[in-house]
Amino acid sequence: MFSRPKHFFIYALLSTLTLAGVGGCRKDVETFRPYPPTLDAIQQMLGQVPDGSTQTTFSLNAVTDDKVLVTPAGVRVFLTDPDNLFHDANGNPVPCSTCQTLRVEVTDALDKSNIIAYGVPTTATGGALLESGGMVRIRVYCDDKPLELRSDRTIKIQIPADNPADDMTIFSGSMSNDSFLGWDNTNIPVFQAEWQNTSMEVVQGYELLSPQLDWINADRFLNEPATSFCVDLPENFNPQNTTAYMVVKDIRSVAFLEFNVSERTFCTLHAPIGFPVRIVTISQTADGQNWLGNHETEIGTDGTVSVEPKKVSTQQVLDFLKSL
Repeated sequence: MFSRPKHFFIYALLSTLTLAGVGGCRKDVETFRPYPPTLDAIQQMLGQVPDGSTQTTFSLNAVTDDKVLVTPAGVRVFLTDPDNLFHDANGNPVPCSTCQTLRVEVTDALDKSNIIAYGVPTTATGGALLESGGMVRIRVYCDDKPLELRSDRTIKIQIPADNPADDMTIFSGSMSNDSFLGWDNTNIPVFQAEWQNTSMEVVQGYELLSPQLDWINADRFLNEPATSFCVDLPENFNPQNTTAYMVVKDIRSVAFLEFNVSERTFCTLHAPIGFPVRIVTISQTADGQNWLGNHETEIGTDGTVSVEPKKVSTQQVLDFLKSL
């Protein structure tokens, strides 16, 4: 069976580099000492991956009119009829005009590096692999008290995209204590749209009418034949000190690989046959030394590849992830 590592949501900044991985036979790894708390250290390191512009906080006062909030990435969030848009945790309506400070936090994950860093793989709650057109997280607070979207309302979101697909639907993030469990299909269609940016240029992208806040994704199932696929690492690399990912090339798809206890490999049951992928593993030793695995392959049938992580600096890990 698989044991799922706990992923945390994290935030911050970075730049670019490419490192070559080595597949092959198992070898001794120099002075590697497992250290259980290193998963937390890895997540803290990944917090340096996203550029600060991927998180935007809008602070508004006593909002009465419709607003369009625009992030540096060009994501647009519409507050329409704001006095009838939200309620509190107890279901009581909260007109935005009564909020001395209405705080709207928007986080966007529009590339694979940020998908890894924010811990939001493109997999449905049943495990099937998805292709993302772009994802955002929206959280709203009235004078520091969290708000929810009213059940009879939707919130409009526009996400820029080159050559938007015509078969996307809205997926909502399934959460447990701020840990991400996967994407749930709402079966609400995503629309192709055009709009003008602040420079009066025409922008293409997706338009979503979401029935809820928090993580929201324009997604579609790959609908391709899939197979199990595993990564074999030297024996000292384990789920206590390593995270592993399957990054599909040419499309925005990332799967977090789960640990197969009986085989001692990191695996997915939903690898798309015939697709080129990059396998990425990130590990850390007790002394804070980082190890990076990087291996390119094509998904066959029931395959296992061996990856030999290399010792690298923190900056090399960050630059490599940014280059995905």
